[in-house]
Amino acid sequence: MADIEIDLPSTHLAAPEVSIRGRHFVDSHERVLDLRGANVSASSKVPIKPFKIHDHRIASYVGRPFPIEEASEHWRRLRSWGLTFVRINVTWDAIEHAGPGHYDEDHLTYLRRLLDSMAQFGLIAYVAMHQDVWSRYSGGSGAPGWTLELAGFDLSDDGEKLALSGSAFLDGVRGGRLEGERGLWPTGYQKLASATMHTLFFGGKTFAPSFMVDSKGKRKVNIQEFLQESFFGAFDRLVEAVGDLDTVVGFELLNEPHPGYIGLPSIHEWNYNTDLHLGEFPSPLQSFSMGTGHPTPNVPIYIRAFPFPTRISHHITANPSSTVAWTGGSAKCIWEKEGVWRWSEQKNCAVAMQEDYFSKDRKGDKIEFYRDFYFPFVAAWEHRMAKGKGSRKMRMVGGVPNEDCPPWPVKLRPSHFVFAPHWYDLNALFKKSMGEMSVNVQGLARGMFILKALHFGRKGIFLNYKKQIQTLVSAARKELGDIPVVFGECGVPMDLNGEEALKTGNWKWQERIVDAMLSAMESCLVGFNLWTYNPTNNDHSGDEWNAENFSFFSDESRKRISTEAAATSSGLDAGGRLLDVIVRPYAVATAGTPLSAQFETSTAAFTYRFSSPFLPRAVVSIKKEPTPTTPSITEIYLPSRHYQEGKVSWLVSPGGRLKFDFPNQRLFVWFVDAPPDPSSRPRKQSVRRID
Repeated sequence: MADIEIDLPSTHLAAPEVSIRGRHFVDSHERVLDLRGANVSASSKVPIKPFKIHDHRIASYVGRPFPIEEASEHWRRLRSWGLTFVRINVTWDAIEHAGPGHYDEDHLTYLRRLLDSMAQFGLIAYVAMHQDVWSRYSGGSGAPGWTLELAGFDLSDDGEKLALSGSAFLDGVRGGRLEGERGLWPTGYQKLASATMHTLFFGGKTFAPSFMVDSKGKRKVNIQEFLQESFFGAFDRLVEAVGDLDTVVGFELLNEPHPGYIGLPSIHEWNYNTDLHLGEFPSPLQSFSMGTGHPTPNVPIYIRAFPFPTRISHHITANPSSTVAWTGGSAKCIWEKEGVWRWSEQKNCAVAMQEDYFSKDRKGDKIEFYRDFYFPFVAAWEHRMAKGKGSRKMRMVGGVPNEDCPPWPVKLRPSHFVFAPHWYDLNALFKKSMGEMSVNVQGLARGMFILKALHFGRKGIFLNYKKQIQTLVSAARKELGDIPVVFGECGVPMDLNGEEALKTGNWKWQERIVDAMLSAMESCLVGFNLWTYNPTNNDHSGDEWNAENFSFFSDESRKRISTEAAATSSGLDAGGRLLDVIVRPYAVATAGTPLSAQFETSTAAFTYRFSSPFLPRAVVSIKKEPTPTTPSITEIYLPSRHYQEGKVSWLVSPGGRLKFDFPNQRLFVWFVDAPPDPSSRPRKQSVRRID
């Protein structure tokens, strides 16, 4: 069948034209959209200029993720790669670092210009409030430094008191290349500073009822109320600044929420199956002791092991310098004041007074993090979103990382709800290595027998990833019904296997991981945002945050490409990594219901199946084929990296018509037996197939 000569423009998305219909995103023509893109960017976690932790109020993020002057090049590149659905990362610190109620208007102006610049390239975005380990000043990113000071933590001397007392792991955020063990930052969630802040933020009224702080009008409020009101105030200002833009399709409440101590059955231990045990790893009680300046014996040191991820190597006396994490001395420990523990002079050690303190409320009833703390927090956010410029925007919300979607009462769900979990190969992340064997860490955490969790070879890794991703999607469908699912983060470290690929240029293992991961996403028919597109990435210090190196683009690599290599590569592709598996065909907009999609990277064979209405043959009488209308056209991104004019073969279901637009990397498909007007579509459906 010959290519048909008609003019069909490719889709340029805009927020007013994208809506939710059941589990699908649809455009203004009711075509189902496959939204996929990138996180922009990891650099948004890092202030534009370095400074000491105690100078946190002078932080500036203006120019993160990249200067406005460079935005057009980056948006053109992402569009050329088919990544048109962008997750823009913003931190609370970037907005309100100067103090409660003092917003960085320069940064908000920059964000507005950045988001507005997407329009001419047909990109849309949702803006995510990002956090890891609570704050940059407790070893991650997110909240302003003044929140820790409000809770009583001492950030003086570049945070040294938090570091020496074992209350935070700060080596990865204080600049430079991190040598030695490079996987410690996630353990910060279980250290005193981060665990305390998350507990106060979500559950201060329950677990620290006596912790009252000054609020507006000299009114005393619990620290939970103050922190949440400040957070919501910053979020309101963000929505006010950018919520009216046509490029902004939604907002994400909070990246990877964490319960802190909430729900712990005992302050004597963390959960080995859910909390990464690595390096110096005190129990909550031991961290209370260390934070108040007591040298604390028998703190375990965990090292990497097999078949279990880690094991205890030896024990140490932690905080031998007797450094106090709290401002004003050891008497300021929140949890000692609340009667959770006390220091015994007689025993010369910390003693638990209420071992199960964080597992029950003030009445003694058992608590549950989602039901009692997180869902009410989401509902409070929804109440505010419904009033302002974000009222019609999508709400992206996820749960605790690596957990299934919990039972979520309908009355506590946000409107325009999109469930946005994250997924990574946790074994590859943890070990920073990959070979012929992959491990279903998700299954092991749920009690899977270890031999069933092991997978081998290229097919095995795909089946492993598909099972894990399908488990998360199925749980979401079970609890939430038909709402869209988008994986807000998924990616692979570029420094696997001792930085082999950075040294040799052979990305074999990263390509295998990403191909299997994206194939699994496609098999589940869900959207995704790759982590991460970060132009400031470099081989020496990666993404310049906690020794992570995830960016599939590096401006340093682009500039390093030789003249000969550049001559054989697209100018926009230069500096890209893993493009043979990241840049792949997909149905941008489907005139019907997607059923399956499969792309084989070795042969560039793409198969797409969908169902669409058709007119019974008995009523079809066509003498001349009419020009198809947009609602009946399925639009496929056909990357020139894999497909060139004159070198493409295809098959299509009977009645199918094709129009190739190679310069714009598009294939348009429609069927002559389909009704031209969607309002006249009969109920009967036909399965269409494109190969």
